[in-house]
Amino acid sequence: MIAYIVCEGDFDAKLLKVILPKELLQNIEVVPAGGLYAAESLARSLIVRRQVPVVLVLDADLVDPDLVKERSASIQETVESVSINTLVKVILATPEMETIFFQDSLLLSRLLVQEITQETMIWATFQPRKTLEKLLAQSESYHSQSQLIEQLANENLETLRKAPVIQELIQFLQSVREPVKV
Repeated sequence: MIAYIVCEGDFDAKLLKVILPKELLQNIEVVPAGGLYAAESLARSLIVRRQVPVVLVLDADLVDPDLVKERSASIQETVESVSINTLVKVILATPEMETIFFQDSLLLSRLLVQEITQETMIWATFQPRKTLEKLLAQSESYHSQSQLIEQLANENLETLRKAPVIQELIQFLQSVREPVKV
């Protein structure tokens, strides 16, 4: 194993496996932990036992940039405390992982076969999970996030890969794949 991606739940793991380029996922394990504290604990265990790079991809559950930075630093410090020479990275999706779906409103509109209004996009900035659940409830095509993720596998995902959380994760994965140049 080259590295581990630890996330909060099954939804996040499925979404990351679909959106991330397949070549980056070779020898990378995506592990759903079952919540924030479980993710921190699992990451610490992986660092101690496996001594390979670990990246935590978690919901910030916040929108204020200063508070997001503070939470990220706190989690980083907690997890790094058991690391000697193991690379550790914390990436927070602001405010939640579902924000990725709103990266491309035209794609989401096409998938859900409904118009995504400007008002909906504003709500999604603050509550992407609830907004997506509402859209799915109104959709005739899909009724769960899992169904939507499965459909994403057949789409051009380049726009969704531009989401800041995905870009940061891609950069991390590329850095652990490339040999260090001396």
